[in-house]
Amino acid sequence: MSVNHFIQTIWSKKIQDDLEEKCKLVQDCTRDYEGDCKFAQTVKILAVGDPTISNYTGKKPLNYEEMSDDSQDLVIDIQKSFSFRVNDVDKAQSVPGLPEKYQQKAMRKLALAREKFIGALVAGKAQSTADEEAKNTTYKEGAKNVVTAKSNSRADIKVAIDEAMIILRENDFDDSGVVEIDPRSYKTFKDELIELKTANDELIRRGIVGQYDDYDVKPTNNVYRDTEYVYCIVRSRNAVAFAGQINEVEAGRMQDYFSDYVRGLDTYGGKIIAHKEIVCVKIPLPAAA
Repeated sequence: MSVNHFIQTIWSKKIQDDLEEKCKLVQDCTRDYEGDCKFAQTVKILAVGDPTISNYTGKKPLNYEEMSDDSQDLVIDIQKSFSFRVNDVDKAQSVPGLPEKYQQKAMRKLALAREKFIGALVAGKAQSTADEEAKNTTYKEGAKNVVTAKSNSRADIKVAIDEAMIILRENDFDDSGVVEIDPRSYKTFKDELIELKTANDELIRRGIVGQYDDYDVKPTNNVYRDTEYVYCIVRSRNAVAFAGQINEVEAGRMQDYFSDYVRGLDTYGGKIIAHKEIVCVKIPLPAAA
C-alpha cells in the first residue's frame, strides 16, 4: 500500500466541480469577487457611489463630482473539512468509478454545509468557524428586509411573498429574481406557480421547478429554521456575495491502521452586499401535534 501516485489536482477539481453543481443556494450568489480563497483572507468588494442628477440649462458649467468609493470586505472565515479511510488509495484510483464514489461522499456533506451557511446568513444566524466552535452568540449581518407571514396557509404565504417582491421593486430592482422556499411551504404554495413551458433540463438541474411573477422558484431544505419559523428567501442573484474553494486535498498513510486516508479542506465566506435586493420571508411552522 502507498499513496505515491495520489493525484491531488484531479481529486480537488472533481470535488470543487461537483460542489458547484450541487449547491443551489450558492448558485444564486454572485461569485464575481472569487479569487484565491485562503482562510483568514479578506476579499475587497469594490463599488462606487451614485452620481448626483442635476438640472442642465447650458448657462452654468457642469459640476464634476468625485465618485465615492463604496467598497466592502468579504472575510473568508469558514473552514470545513472531510476525512475518510481507504484501504489503498493508489489501487482505488485504478478502479473505474471508484474514486468518483469517494469524491461524491465528501462533496455531499461539504455542499450541505455551504447551503446551510447561506440559509443561516440570510436569517442572521451564520457564524465564522471560530465563533461557532467557541459557541459565541456573534452572528453575521442578516437580511434587513423581513416579512412575516400571518400563517402557513397558501393565502398567507402568497401575501408574504408578494410583499417581498413589492419591497424589491420599490427598491428599483425590476429584474427577475429567485424565491427559495422550504419543501413544506412549497407544497402549499405550488399551485400559484407557472409551470415551466418546456422540459428545460438546464433549469431543472439548477433546482428551478417553476416561476412566480417572473421569479424562479426553488424548493430547498437548507433555508434556516428555528422552533417557530422557516426563513425563506426572495432575492436578486447579486444580493449575496460568496467566495470559496477546495484548498487542500491530500492522502497519507494512517499511523494506527493498515489503511490510507484522504482528507480535504473547504474554505469560504459570504456576505449580503445589496440589502435592497433581498428579503427574508418568515413562515410559521405547523403547530406541533
